[in-house]
Amino acid sequence: MTDSLVDEFLKSRNPANGQELGQVAATSPAEVRSIVDRAAHAQVVWAALSWKARQNVLKRWWAILARDADAWADAIRDEVGKPTIEGMAEVVSSLDAIRWTIRNAGKALADQPIGRGWQRALLIPPARLHWAPFGVIGIIGTWNYPVLLNAPAIAQSLASGNAVVWKPSELAIGVGRKLQDSIEEAGLPEGLVTAVFGGPEVGQSLIHSAINKAIFTGGVASGRAVLAELGSRGIAAIAELSGFDSAIILPDAPLESTTAALTWASFVGAGQTCVAVKRAYVVGNPLPWAEALAVRARKLRVGDPSTAVDVGPMISESAVARFHATIERAIGAGAAVLTGGHPIAGPGSFYAPTVLLATTSEVEQVLAGCFGPVVVVRGVETAEAAIEAANASEFGLSASVWGRDLRQARSVALRLEVGTVAINEAVTTSAHAAAPFGGGKSSGFGRIRGVAGLRELAQPRVIHTRKPGGFRPHLFPYTPLMTKIFAGYRRIFHPRG
Repeated sequence: MTDSLVDEFLKSRNPANGQELGQVAATSPAEVRSIVDRAAHAQVVWAALSWKARQNVLKRWWAILARDADAWADAIRDEVGKPTIEGMAEVVSSLDAIRWTIRNAGKALADQPIGRGWQRALLIPPARLHWAPFGVIGIIGTWNYPVLLNAPAIAQSLASGNAVVWKPSELAIGVGRKLQDSIEEAGLPEGLVTAVFGGPEVGQSLIHSAINKAIFTGGVASGRAVLAELGSRGIAAIAELSGFDSAIILPDAPLESTTAALTWASFVGAGQTCVAVKRAYVVGNPLPWAEALAVRARKLRVGDPSTAVDVGPMISESAVARFHATIERAIGAGAAVLTGGHPIAGPGSFYAPTVLLATTSEVEQVLAGCFGPVVVVRGVETAEAAIEAANASEFGLSASVWGRDLRQARSVALRLEVGTVAINEAVTTSAHAAAPFGGGKSSGFGRIRGVAGLRELAQPRVIHTRKPGGFRPHLFPYTPLMTKIFAGYRRIFHPRG
């Protein structure tokens, strides 16, 4: 955070009981531009460093995060409402992703020779591929994974030679402040990475500033507005705009182990997870599956995550109200409630894990993009029908396929229009440190993490080199010999038929 602040503070509250956790001074929207300018100056120095020098700084940051892992898990629990084990899982996944970057970025972004192949005959000069930084990466973060969706992206931006100006969600400012403090403790050049704190107006200032690329995580409507503004100025972006993930349950899937996994995948993080399972398509009779999920959901312990619970609160009372209104509309569209379907009275923003049974796609249309603890189950006659139903959604983040016949499951998986498909697994795959993460359709575009994520944050720059002088078959004045050379080349390498 910067030294010059407006006389306003953002307050952080515990969603389990409403208690205030602390406050952070807000950044003036007018100040964001100068923060980005300072980052641009720091980036020039940073990009000039060797990979080894940048790597050593990232190692220090990673060690600081690892040192404070328990405190991080507690901070996520208190501010976001996740049980401690979920907070720790997020921290571990973040550490894994940063560790992968430290180990692999040098190789992934190293200069590469580009062979001339058969074009050697045309005297095409040799080339090398160089990965150049963009400059300043602007990151607008989200609250549901305040470490995992911010820290690895910052690490990969830095590894690629960029500076970062990032805005933590106003619903997770405590974790955001703690993350910025850890970056500063690591000893990065002043101004290279700066957090700006505030609501949408600060985010808008960041998007309107002189950033060179953006990473945005959030809702579809706000994300499209951000992308439209960036696109009008020719600025590229990586966008993750949530999901509405499907699970296809094939006839040979084992009921007990599959419903155990799907219960967790549906209600982890109180269902406030972009890759949580929201739609389950059963090839065959859906009732046994829906009832088994409902039995398991009723056994989940919902409550304050500082105690022994499975499911914590939703992020806010307003989130509960919006979610409940969506559930009521789904019921109006024909959904049968097998369990849940209501807020839980008392302090805190809790909602009962909800299992719905549907007979038509209308219920799914109502629930599309919802963010909370619900899964809707619907039966379909064939695997083909399940694929069609899964692909009918405008969202395309991730999906899962469940069954014993792995060959059949893979054939289904290859036809799903999403960024990631898991077979007999869900949600945990988004923590794979080396695998690119992101989606398509309304779920956004671009990737974070892994080699693909690193290269999203660098620009391919090709350098062709030829020695001075020498014969070239394409210079003025054109001669009959040159025409014969190109005609002979065509006959050799591109013969008719």
